[in-house]
Amino acid sequence: MNRLFLYAIGLLLLFYEPSYSQRTENAIYFSGKKSRIVLEIENDLLFNTDSYYTSGQAISYSNRKLRKTPAQFLLTFITKRDIDITGFGLQQRIYTPYSIEHPNAIEDDRPYSAYFLLSNYSVFINAEHRVVFSNEIGIGAMGPLALGEQAQTFVHKIIGSPIPLGWDKQLNNAFLIDYHFRVEKSFFDGIVAEHLIPYAEARIGTLTDRVKLGVKLRIGNKNKSMLELANNEYDTRKVIWEWIFGANFQGVFYDATLQGGLFNEDEGMDLPKQDVIERQYQLRMGVNIYFYRFSFRYMVNYNSKDFANAVIHKYGSANFGYSF
Repeated sequence: MNRLFLYAIGLLLLFYEPSYSQRTENAIYFSGKKSRIVLEIENDLLFNTDSYYTSGQAISYSNRKLRKTPAQFLLTFITKRDIDITGFGLQQRIYTPYSIEHPNAIEDDRPYSAYFLLSNYSVFINAEHRVVFSNEIGIGAMGPLALGEQAQTFVHKIIGSPIPLGWDKQLNNAFLIDYHFRVEKSFFDGIVAEHLIPYAEARIGTLTDRVKLGVKLRIGNKNKSMLELANNEYDTRKVIWEWIFGANFQGVFYDATLQGGLFNEDEGMDLPKQDVIERQYQLRMGVNIYFYRFSFRYMVNYNSKDFANAVIHKYGSANFGYSF
């Protein structure tokens, strides 16, 4: 029984994963229910690679009745909202060099690193003005405490992939605090407002410091306005699907997974830390499917180079949600 359980968990970690899990896109499909749980997974297995951002997994719980959480407190300046959703999440992210089969130091490559965060997030939706505010506060650790080596090695043993050989040179332990703020605003009326949504994000802390501007395009069989979604004016007995296309441009000022923790020097490391490329972009495309209390998402992500000698990185991300 224990071995079967471990195999099941291993396969789960292999095929699932997240990327700042687009709370605003998932939160509004509650089917009139109070609570929601979402399991997210990201992995580059689809593209037969095992490099850079190689995997991640997260689980989150949202509730429309939660009050007085830190994330809500930081959004108290928003006095009018039709939907107020708050939740908590746990996530792990794992990064490796381009090749995991090289046991020695690799010049000009990404260092081994991993981190975990325990977070509190909140989403406020103002349907009248077609604006969505969301934020997330996370605390955690980077380095051996994040158990990146154990997680990756465990999955690779199950699926018969090469065992990573360089985790003894990973970035050292560091305390992380992370704050992420996002706003979406539809500036036009009619069909354009429902399908074309610009957004802006800022992220600061000891994990990363960056700003982002982007736009997403939604095309589906039952796109609804925010007011209709807020009032649950859609038939949950029918399958709702939508294609999502997104693009963003980022200004990146600091990334602990490349440069090490702010307050430790990672002395004696053979694997060099890297300076980040300050201008980066990301393209995303995928599908959302909603039915009754269930939701499914699969996205393909294309990231530009994040340090000088990197290459463009591709990975898949998926999540399952259930409302109750």
